[in-house]
Amino acid sequence: MAHDDAKILIVEDDTLVAETLARILKGRNVGFLLAGSIAQAEKFLESSSVDIVILDRMLPDGDGVKLLEKMKAKPALRKVPVLILSGRTAAPDQIAGLDMGADDYMSKPFSVPELKARVDVLLRRAQKFVSPPDEN
Repeated sequence: MAHDDAKILIVEDDTLVAETLARILKGRNVGFLLAGSIAQAEKFLESSSVDIVILDRMLPDGDGVKLLEKMKAKPALRKVPVLILSGRTAAPDQIAGLDMGADDYMSKPFSVPELKARVDVLLRRAQKFVSPPDEN
């Protein structure tokens, strides 16, 4: 059974991409917070409880791994699963994100079924979710 109280923070400066991600994942019975910058994401993380974070690397106020570093330094946020979803596809970029503490790393463009599966894994890891049957 899915939990209506699960929340995904999408940190993506391209509004169309952020809204598309939320639309793709909406069948998981989760709520969404959309942040277009590191600063906005930090405000959400201070004021709201989130279950997973989908994080872009290239943001207007810096590399998304800066937010990841800050999250891993705070005991209350350290265990929040993070999926980096980025156009930075080179192996050193992916390794850097994973070394900083990301739980997963996907490149843009992405496969929708793969994204859903990876988010499901992170939500299960956050113990908020059991995957519904795929409608497609």
